[in-house]
Amino acid sequence: MKAGTHSGFFFALQTAGNQPSVPTFRFRLTTMVKAATLVTRATLAMAALMLAGTNIAGGQDIEHPIRMPAEFHDVLIYVVPHTENGDTLRFFTDSADGSIMYQGSVDRLGLTTTSAIIQDQQQLAAFLPPMDSSYFIPPPLISDGLIPVRPDDRKPPHHRIILGDGDPATFPEPGDGILGSTWFAGRAWTIDFREEAFYVVPTDPDDPADNHSNSVPLAFFEEGDERRFHFARLPVVIAGDTLSMVLKTGSHILLEDEAQEELDFAGTLFPAGLVSESVADGWRREHPDWNVYEQADRNYGSDLIEVPELHIGPHVAGSVHFAIRRDEAFEDWFSQFTDEPVTGALGADAFRDARITVNYPRSVLIFHD
Repeated sequence: MKAGTHSGFFFALQTAGNQPSVPTFRFRLTTMVKAATLVTRATLAMAALMLAGTNIAGGQDIEHPIRMPAEFHDVLIYVVPHTENGDTLRFFTDSADGSIMYQGSVDRLGLTTTSAIIQDQQQLAAFLPPMDSSYFIPPPLISDGLIPVRPDDRKPPHHRIILGDGDPATFPEPGDGILGSTWFAGRAWTIDFREEAFYVVPTDPDDPADNHSNSVPLAFFEEGDERRFHFARLPVVIAGDTLSMVLKTGSHILLEDEAQEELDFAGTLFPAGLVSESVADGWRREHPDWNVYEQADRNYGSDLIEVPELHIGPHVAGSVHFAIRRDEAFEDWFSQFTDEPVTGALGADAFRDARITVNYPRSVLIFHD
């Protein structure tokens, strides 16, 4: 049975390897939110939007493309905005994860937390601080701009790795959190993986740019006219079979040392999609020549399989990697947030030679020449 949000928003906390081992938390904003704080912070968020040229009246519309202050680690994307006060933040981005900011960052920035009811318990959330217009990222449209706040001592080991805790060679300071599906929702984003550039772009409903052969439809879990969740599902053709997968731009695993040598990859954080065990078993039987890296995934001890070619609409990608997960990870987890069941998660590994636009309001993925 699919779960609905009905109102408010959800946050999904995941552990290493992108497979959950803790519950999903569904956040519901209620009248218990402190009205004065909400109004004040909402005003600040609106001011930040106006600095960046946002069409407030249009809601999700951006008047012109705005290049995000982004860092690409291979094809994984971090955004690094600056506040009006000169503070620097760093968030990992993933279109099929939850959004979260850690308490240490809230304290460092002097943000005010807002009380919200979360599964009948009071929890904390905060708005992003006003941004320097030259190093701007937009606030989420979902959840009234709020981002859930979690104590630092509840930071899973996997989050510590992707946010750079204890790794000054990679990140001078630990990251501040993760921007997930509720941040991507309601907007359009252009990612040029070749040039390592990331933009938030206009979503003009009269723009015909997505009405051409280079677009792929995206599907979402909707009830009536309301979009309940914001995990995008898309068709992916592999070895002649069409699979339904969720678009997960931050999908990755933590590589074992031996796998790093086999793949000739310098680093632990390896971009890879995810696939169900039953699908992977079929690939092994039908394509015994495909490369398999045994127990490559440090956290799950699972294998990594290399697909020599896949098709996403007009786009052909080669040598795309998928980490194998139990079928339940898709049946019980990802599929509860999509309109139809999925058997895999497609990561940025499939787009490393592409320039794409993901338009959430128009439910379309566009490939640019």
